Amino acid sequence: MAGEPRVRGGTLSRTDGLFRLCAETPPLSEQLSFLLGEEPPDILRTLTDEQRRAVEHGEGPLLIVAGAGTGKTHVLTARIVHLITAKRAKPHEILAVTFTEKAAAAMQARVDLYTPMGLNDAVITTFHGLGDQIVREFALELGRSGELRVLSQAEQTILVREHLYGCAQCGIGLPLRRYRPAGDPLQYVRALLDLFGRARDEDVSAEDYVEHARALRAASGTATDPAAAADEAESQEELAAVYAAYTALKERHGVVDFGDQIALSLRLLRERPAAARRLQNRYRYVLVDEFQDTNDSQFKLLRLLVDPHRNITVVGDDDQSIFAWRGATLANFDAFGEAFPERTVVTLVENRRSRQGILDAAYRLIQNNPDRLEARLGIDKRLRGRPSGDDLEVDHLQFTSSALEAEDVAERIARERLARRRRYGDFAILVRNNADATPFLNALAKRRIPTHFSGGGQLYERDEIRLLISFLSAVALPTDSRHVYHLAVSSLYGFPPGELARATESGGRRQKPLRDVFEEIARGEGPYGGAARAAAQTLVADLAYYEQRAAELTTAELLYDFLDRSKLLARYLEPDSALAEEQGQNVAKFFRLVHSAARTLVTDHASFFVPHLELLREAGDDPGAADFEPAADLVNVLSIHKAKGLEFAVVFLAAATDERLPGQFRAESLPLPTALAKSPGPSRDRHVAEERRLAYVAMTRAKDAFFFTSAVDYGGTRAYRPSRFVGEALGRQPERISARLAAYDEIQRFQAPPEEADAPLPALSADDVLTVSYSDIEDYRRCPLLYRFKHVLQIPVLPTPPMIYGLALHEAVRDYLRRKREGETPTLEDLQATFKAAWLAEGFISPEHESERFTAGLDALRRFHEQERGMPAADLVEQRFSFMLGRDRVVGRWDRVDRTPEGPAVVDYKSSAVDEGSDKPQRAANQDLQLRLYALAHERMYGTRPARAALHFLETGERGSITPSDDDMSLVATVITATASRIRAREFGPAPAKGLRTCQQCPYHQICPSSLTARGVAGTQLIPA
Repeated sequence: MAGEPRVRGGTLSRTDGLFRLCAETPPLSEQLSFLLGEEPPDILRTLTDEQRRAVEHGEGPLLIVAGAGTGKTHVLTARIVHLITAKRAKPHEILAVTFTEKAAAAMQARVDLYTPMGLNDAVITTFHGLGDQIVREFALELGRSGELRVLSQAEQTILVREHLYGCAQCGIGLPLRRYRPAGDPLQYVRALLDLFGRARDEDVSAEDYVEHARALRAASGTATDPAAAADEAESQEELAAVYAAYTALKERHGVVDFGDQIALSLRLLRERPAAARRLQNRYRYVLVDEFQDTNDSQFKLLRLLVDPHRNITVVGDDDQSIFAWRGATLANFDAFGEAFPERTVVTLVENRRSRQGILDAAYRLIQNNPDRLEARLGIDKRLRGRPSGDDLEVDHLQFTSSALEAEDVAERIARERLARRRRYGDFAILVRNNADATPFLNALAKRRIPTHFSGGGQLYERDEIRLLISFLSAVALPTDSRHVYHLAVSSLYGFPPGELARATESGGRRQKPLRDVFEEIARGEGPYGGAARAAAQTLVADLAYYEQRAAELTTAELLYDFLDRSKLLARYLEPDSALAEEQGQNVAKFFRLVHSAARTLVTDHASFFVPHLELLREAGDDPGAADFEPAADLVNVLSIHKAKGLEFAVVFLAAATDERLPGQFRAESLPLPTALAKSPGPSRDRHVAEERRLAYVAMTRAKDAFFFTSAVDYGGTRAYRPSRFVGEALGRQPERISARLAAYDEIQRFQAPPEEADAPLPALSADDVLTVSYSDIEDYRRCPLLYRFKHVLQIPVLPTPPMIYGLALHEAVRDYLRRKREGETPTLEDLQATFKAAWLAEGFISPEHESERFTAGLDALRRFHEQERGMPAADLVEQRFSFMLGRDRVVGRWDRVDRTPEGPAVVDYKSSAVDEGSDKPQRAANQDLQLRLYALAHERMYGTRPARAALHFLETGERGSITPSDDDMSLVATVITATASRIRAREFGPAPAKGLRTCQQCPYHQICPSSLTARGVAGTQLIPA
């Protein structure tokens, strides 16, 4: 099929038009003792004695308690490689589970580097990726559609909001009374969803909750205080009924949330023994990273998966458990011991990151936490680090004001960088709350020090996103002057500031919306100059146009039209700019959020979406900005949670005061009843212990030096004290200073932030691994600037009819081949049902056009089914491949590989049309680079070159095939290496391979500043085809 893999729920699947360059920048080379691309040595030689003991563990359960910086990911990687190379397991019998797609991708990259020649198809995924895979694979057994859509947190809120009072279209409402107050019906929406989420984390179904409420009602009559007991029973009955109705509502809409993926998987393993046995036999070894972050349901899923063989390895550190707010429970360490009393325990304490002085201070701090594994398991967790030097390694810096605190840190970074010849990227400023980052960002910007801020949330606060929100709001709510004002003052319209102030004052005095005032100015009314009149005319005309379009387009389509017509994206396309690249990725993320969330609305138009967005923001919803990891040299300003897993030479933990660290404890609005909870709920003591672990994580990010910083004055009347954690870490109480804030500092707090300093993006280091797919190679060959738009900036494009058609066909064929390979006999009806479930009615010219393409797809599948009947099952279906070519990692998936008498045969399915009976299929195969790349992958992975590689055109059932030759292998290797070298060098200048034709077919031609479509001139060839 056309298109390349992308990550979906932690596993690879076909793309929907957004592609990503995956340049692996974790310090892989620090763990390797061989040149990338060469035959790797025995991985055991890179291990310490304690690591080797964990890696070579035999059968049965293993608990690895891995302290900060002790190489836990390397140990997991080494264990996977050892299981394979020692022939204790086949690669596909190994399942490794972690929590983020980034961590899964990094682990997969490491395994790829150590396991050549086809030994690297272990399943490495996230918990939700695993749940997604199980639910989709066994959807029929669960009574669900195979194409379930996973709701984000924002989408869950919208879904509940739509059904607070019932829904005329679907007839389902939520039975709310006391938790839907008339004065503020949305008051409990977030709390309800949090309660239901915790219930699923604790393996509490809606049926369990209903039964609990019934028991409370039955017992209320005999309670000591019958009235109070009856009131509690009534409250729990309502919560249980709403939980059950919400569960039914999701099922009715064919959607799930992240908790459902685990809950449904658990249900399958408990209620479907045959399915459970298939999964248990499939994964003979299960490895789990970041075990301290698991919840009760996730651990129960793991227990059931390994029930027959008990080959489970978990790696965790109770001292780094900082995600209790999203369900993580340290009780799972005890549960692991109870479930696997025969477990082996290995402790990793050799830290290769930090100097000993930092580790000693961190250990003094964390020893103040109760119930640590160190005492419960009788182990020694004191970390052994790099030798201490003569320089100060841990200190506390205190200031009279937050302004002076930020100024001093910025000055120290500038001075230390020059004195020690460090990079800006060697420094990090960590904050507990995002708001505390502002003075530091301002102080760094004043010195023109390039920075990158990454905290929780903040997407909606980015300037580029605020403009998009203002656009949607100005169209949907014409009388809302705030958003019209923001549009007018933006660089898009450039309304003169002085005259804008006059227009705003005029509207306020006459109680007229600013939009009406602009219409007057556009007609020439009032004392306004020519520039104001021109700006008003443009703005009024644009808003009128978009209001008309808003009635015809979905929210996402309207936003795309705005991005397209305004040329706004071109402003984020500056080459070699870290700031522009980050802005472009934020715009892409917001677009995807709008497109996804709007699909949960009963009516998807801007007039309905914007009020929901406002409600979400009022409820505190603010997704994180794009997960941008700049290659440029920048000072990192991060929340402590975002810093987990990272390391820096010098770390400042800012605003370390008693009010911020530990932060204030907030009890749950709607706690899960104690009788239902499997693990302890939030409490003040547990909150302080988690905050202490946060400080511990912050300290262990530092390699050479760590500083607590705090101030006495952060505004207001009270004087702030240093955090209790400062004294615990230093082993002494810090000195306290008492001073009133100087008037200058008080005023300076309100200074507008300077313009962000930018930094050039350097070429990718030759020591780093660059991951490329066929899609990457082909797009770069078409035009390097197209590649940048699509893979680096990830600028979204709307789904096109060919894309929708091809994806639906692919899903149907993949599902058919997979089921046939597993011994089933899927029918034509099964094949077409999968196609229907995957079909999206978006982007077609007309209903007739959609009907025509849908019918063509059914006909193609009927022909495919006829051809497949009586044919042997495929040997491989949707099989991932990955191999090293020098320093480049080439990834992809084969649609199908058959074993024939002549040898392996690779098949790539195509949904594009060819004339029946023509020679086009063969001519296409003769010229197809993708077939040759797939043949090279098979040769590198399995040591055998395919006897045949074929394109199978589904619409006609015809094939074109080649017999890969030495010249073919040499050609594709040369093209990959040449293209990858240019990507490494960030050579993204415009060079359309087929000139005007390439530009005309490019989805970005309307925003591309170098497009030839307006000039009609020929382009240049970049790499010979």
